[in-house]
Parts: sequence; structure tokens; C-alpha cells
Amino acid sequence: MAIRGFCISISERLRSNQATTFAQWIGASNVMRNQKIGEYRELLADGKGSEIAQGYSHIKKLQGLEFLREVPVQLLRNAASAAFSDAEAARAGLRKFPKMKGRHKKRSVLLTRELFIIEPLGEHGSLLTIFDNATKKRQKLFSVKLPYIPEQLAKQFRISRQGAKFYLSGSYDDGVVNTSNEALLRSYAHLSDEELLCHVTGIDRGVVRPIQTSDGLTITYSPEEAESLRRQVKKKAHYQRILARKKRLNGNKNRHKCETAKQRKLAAKIAKTDAKMADVRKGFAHRASKQVVIAAKPIIGLEDLNLKGMTKRAKPKQEGRRFVKNNAHAKSGLNRSLLNVALGRLGDFIKYKAVDYGKATVEVWAAHSSMTHHVCGSRDTARPDQATLMCHHCGVVENADENAAKVVAQRTVTYIKESAFADQAKSRKTITRRKKKVADPPLVCELASV
Repeated sequence: MAIRGFCISISERLRSNQATTFAQWIGASNVMRNQKIGEYRELLADGKGSEIAQGYSHIKKLQGLEFLREVPVQLLRNAASAAFSDAEAARAGLRKFPKMKGRHKKRSVLLTRELFIIEPLGEHGSLLTIFDNATKKRQKLFSVKLPYIPEQLAKQFRISRQGAKFYLSGSYDDGVVNTSNEALLRSYAHLSDEELLCHVTGIDRGVVRPIQTSDGLTITYSPEEAESLRRQVKKKAHYQRILARKKRLNGNKNRHKCETAKQRKLAAKIAKTDAKMADVRKGFAHRASKQVVIAAKPIIGLEDLNLKGMTKRAKPKQEGRRFVKNNAHAKSGLNRSLLNVALGRLGDFIKYKAVDYGKATVEVWAAHSSMTHHVCGSRDTARPDQATLMCHHCGVVENADENAAKVVAQRTVTYIKESAFADQAKSRKTITRRKKKVADPPLVCELASV
């Protein structure tokens, strides 16, 4: 069975007292999480990793954190337990050590069975009711209808907040058995390169053309979406100039903080424009990813983009002791364009929606895809402008984005073939090792954290 997730906006359904309570819960959970992470860091720095535990009662007694006592203890327990799990996973090398979250980040609170009930609502729905506490005298706080029966829903939900927006998310079992991505790829690995290429759609993601496929499909922002983004960017820049001037005239000690009510009001307006741009980008990502997946062939090839490296600030350039121009202004404009298109989100949406349509996805090496000619494989090419690729080896001139998408499709075929060969080689190596029996190694106790 497939476990799926859902996320719905509940901002418009909340009354003021409900929004206030949820904001307090989320804030208290985030404070508990940050306190536990800080505690773990100190223990690891002192070489006391073995003393890491998920106890949280002592944190409620700290000076300035008395407000935590007004929050249901189940929420604090869930926050402390999640921080402990993240820290232990980092110690085991499974992920990076968790970071603290500030107020400007998206934060959430985990609700478990003690604080809600799920009641059947007809044949295809249920009613989720959240209570203000877990005691016998608890009161109903918030209710929402969900399009899933109680047996499908998981035993926990999450309420998140970003700015003034609140969301309810959870998971459910849709009862559909999906073939894994690896199994789908293995089912095509026996084909020849030419036959396999006929089952692959390569996708090139870029700024001018956010989506370009090897099958000729091009998806860009609609005129309305492009105009909305342009208007919000202009409005944001206007508010930023006013805010910078007010901070300068006010003589702020810290230019990153707002010290007056008017400055905070302007900062709120800037945050509102950012939220509107994020909504436009998210809507486009949903529309474009669904359109791509429906039109694509059984295997979808994507570039494995290093977006963090692509959007880094331009490095300073020096000639002797003197700094020279490094085109920082142009690089900042390119970074804004890359982030505005949300290439990473596009890739994520394509990958998870491909599962619904029984299609496989592959991420391939992205370097030089824009300068390699897909026909002859030569890198002796030129880009007289952004949209054109000219191959000096065979003299062909074509669209650069379409060429890159076809290169991605070819690399996808190579990736599938190499992965299948690696699996066969690994199985043969395992068989040869069985000829020599080696004694089991002794167990090694876990070392203390350094």
C-alpha cells in the first residue's frame, strides 16, 4: 500500500482565538526544539554524547520559559522526541545535525492521539476534531472535514505556520500498490540503447524556458503569472528602498532589525509580497509538473542540479592587492532569476507526480549538458546567444534548450544501462566470495561522541 501525504490551508477557517492557540502551540514547540538542540550541542562539545536524552521537564523551569507550562505537555513531549531523533540520526551519520529555527522560518507542531479524534462522516469522509488539551474537561477547539475515511488516516497530524498562514498536514493510505522506481527502471534495462531511448523523455530546466523536454514540449509562465511576478518584484523593491531610508534616518544600530513601528509595518509588506510571489511560483510548479508527467514517456530524465552552488554570491577578484570587477551585479540578477523559477521545486513535483502515473524518474549528471551536441557528442560548440547552440564539429545550428533536453535523455539511457551492469557485477562478486568462509568479526561497542 502507498502512504500519501496531504496539506490543506486552514487560515480562512480559523477564528481569532483558534489562530492564537495554534500560534502559541507552534511557538512553544519550536522553543522546546531549539532548547533541546542547544543542549545536545553543548553535550557533544563537552564529549558527553552518551548523556543525550529526550527529557524536557527541566526546560519548563528555566527562567523566561514559564509560558511552556501553559501548553499541553504532549506537544512539548513530541517536540523534544523529534529533536532527540534528529540528533541521534546525525550522530549515526544519516543526516546533518538539526539547526535551530527562527521566527521567520516555517514552523510546526505535531499533534498525537491525545489531542484529537476522528469520526466517520459518510462513506468517503471523516471529521477531525482537535481539543485544547488532553484532560477529561477538554473543550473542542477546531474541526475540519477530510476526504478520507478514518481507517485510511494516520495517527498523527501536523499544524504548521508561516507568517499569517496556517496549514494542516497528515498522511493516509490510498490502498494503491505502486511499483518502485528501481523496479520500473530494471524492467527496461534489457532493451538496446536505441529502443530504450524511445521510452525516455529528457527534461532541461532553465530560466527562459523553465521546462523544455526532448519531445518538443515547452512550458513557460503564462502572461498573467509573469505580470504578477513582475508587479510584486517592483513593489518589493519599492518597499525595500523606503525601509532602508527609514533605518538610515533613524540611525538603527543593527541594519537587519526593525526598531520602530513604521519599519515593522514596511517589513510586513515586504513579507506579504514575498508570499504572493511564492504562491505564483508554487502554482506554476504544480501546473507545469503535471503537464510534463502526463505527456512524458515511461522514463523521465532530469538533471541533478546543484542549485545551492549555482546561486552562490560572486567571489571577489583580486589582482595583486587591488580588487577588480567580478560582475557581482549580473550574478545577483542571475541568482534571482534562478530562484524565481524554482527549478528545485519543479524537479521535486515531477518526481512525486510521476509515481501517480506509474512512471520512473532518473537524475543524471548535469555538467556540460548545455554545450554538448546531442548528435555528434562534441563539446566544440558556441552559444552566440542564449537560445542558440552552434556545433563547430558538424556545423549544425539548433535551439540550445532542446539540445540539452536530448542530451539529458541520452545520459538517462547510459545511467540505466550502467546501473543494470553494476547490479549484475555485484551479484557475481557475491557468489565468488562464498568460496572462502571468513569468521564473523567481533562486535564493536558504540564509541562515545566526540
